[in-house]
Amino acid sequence: MNHFSPQSTLGAVLSVPQARALLQHGIPWLTDLQVAVEHPEFPIGGLLGITLGWDNPARAELLAELAELEDPTVLPVRRAARPLAAPTLEQQARARLSAPVSARCYEPVEVTVTIPGAGALLRDVEIAGSVTLTATLVDVDAADVESAGSGADTGDTTGGSRIRTSVRVFYRRGDELAARFLPEVSGHWRLRVDGIAAVAPLEAEVDVHPAGIGEHGPVRVVAGHFAHADGLPFTPLGTTAYAWIHQGADMRRRTLETLASSGFNKLRMCIFPKHYDYNHADPESVPFRSAGPGEREWDWDAFDADFFDRLEQCVRELGHLGIIADLILFHPYDRWGFAEMTPDVDDAYLRHVVRRLAAFPNVWWSMANEYELLTTKRLSDWDRLGRIVVEEDPVGHPIGVHNIFEPFDASADWVSHVSFQGGGYEMGRKVDELRNRFGKPVVIDEYGYEGNLEHEWGNLTAEEELRRFWEGIIRGAGMTHGETYFHEEGIWWAHGGVLRGESWKRIAFLRRLIQEAPRGRLLPAPPGLGTKTAVDGDDYMLTYFGGAQPYRSAVTVPQGRTAAIDVIDTWNMTIEQVATGASGSVEVALPSRPWMAVRVRCD
Repeated sequence: MNHFSPQSTLGAVLSVPQARALLQHGIPWLTDLQVAVEHPEFPIGGLLGITLGWDNPARAELLAELAELEDPTVLPVRRAARPLAAPTLEQQARARLSAPVSARCYEPVEVTVTIPGAGALLRDVEIAGSVTLTATLVDVDAADVESAGSGADTGDTTGGSRIRTSVRVFYRRGDELAARFLPEVSGHWRLRVDGIAAVAPLEAEVDVHPAGIGEHGPVRVVAGHFAHADGLPFTPLGTTAYAWIHQGADMRRRTLETLASSGFNKLRMCIFPKHYDYNHADPESVPFRSAGPGEREWDWDAFDADFFDRLEQCVRELGHLGIIADLILFHPYDRWGFAEMTPDVDDAYLRHVVRRLAAFPNVWWSMANEYELLTTKRLSDWDRLGRIVVEEDPVGHPIGVHNIFEPFDASADWVSHVSFQGGGYEMGRKVDELRNRFGKPVVIDEYGYEGNLEHEWGNLTAEEELRRFWEGIIRGAGMTHGETYFHEEGIWWAHGGVLRGESWKRIAFLRRLIQEAPRGRLLPAPPGLGTKTAVDGDDYMLTYFGGAQPYRSAVTVPQGRTAAIDVIDTWNMTIEQVATGASGSVEVALPSRPWMAVRVRCD
């Protein structure tokens, strides 16, 4: 029996007389709100939080009373198990394998298994999942073993220390299965496919050469911070183009051209198409094959290979630009039925996506955009789905869950970092709160967009967009920019294309300042230096004044050290060195205008 929960919709609550009476007694004006009239699909927990306050005891009391009542909503349920057909032994006997003879570290290695005449059977995700690729690197130094990826299995064997990784295959098209693994150590790798009774062993060998210049490998959380596989620190400096992969080829090309000169290193993007204001166009294709003329008629057992080819190419192109594809796996802004899939389809979709893309080094997983608005899913569903991603991803890419109201419980062991919407004007304070609450890296993935839309969230000035970005960075968070200027050709936040604002240029300037820090990472200053200061070790300080406009500021050079001091105009993107060889307490003159910063670099 399904009872009311914070995820239950307002419409469902109002449809039950006893539940409706509880609301009318506790909040008699609630049903007069515009959102109650126009959006019965809104989750009741979020609505009560907005109207009463998240910490209001009345909210908790109402939710507890509602939890005693039955929710009439029919949630999606797993379909009956389908009879699975496997390739015949004759078909399996003719299977053949193809693989490259050479590759580089941090580049996906793809193996293809062709089973002639078996295409109609291979498309079952359960069949594909029973076939695995094992890649083994032998005779490597202990140092190389220690540098292996999080999914590698290391140990002593008769051939010496080995690094081994195993991945599951996916159905691609025709008679083909494919598997990809990401080598993170150079050397001679042996490949073996198991689960197919081929006459000849499905084996191959590939020589993996050292990583190319500028290739640093996947990003993971290491010692509470983001870092590439080779140890290079990573600070998320992202932007948002939710539906850019669902635009035409010309718009996708312009998006990549814009990103190439933007300075961003992460892009939030949806896999499913998005239906929302300013974004109502039909997509070229979607993850599932069509099963009829209706826009909600899909063959839930068949993935569209052309769609995934396009998605993979977009991820590759972002990788060439040094940009993380922060892939949003589910979202509520939908008219095609993807937000209401049955649990078995959710699971199969996730397994297929992760098997296809986990070997790409420039991938992050965002379980959802505004997860609370996916009202057909409960917290137990998110836990199940998150664990599937971990199970299918031997590389160990970061995983977050983006909210609309309150943060997802990032203390879950499968969640790598806090992905948060909010913060507003008090950005720095919110970052501190989230870090202290969860003890994990924080990324503010949505905090309002620079633009001129009628929505409150879409009309920040460039100065305010930049100020919030700086505030988060100074407090040690990653940040994600967005731009929502109306234009007939499209809005960056939805479609990509061309950036028309001003904050993105200044964010690129900030990225330069981070890269110039001695270790390439800014952390919140220890107590005593203030909340507007970030440090990189004990010999580098960066203080940001935001909208304040002091005419002077005092800085203290660490005892026994001398330093160069710079005054930085974060809006005009200028750096003026005002002192060298400075020591002790130093008074720094400032120009009495906002958006200034002071940098101290010890000799």
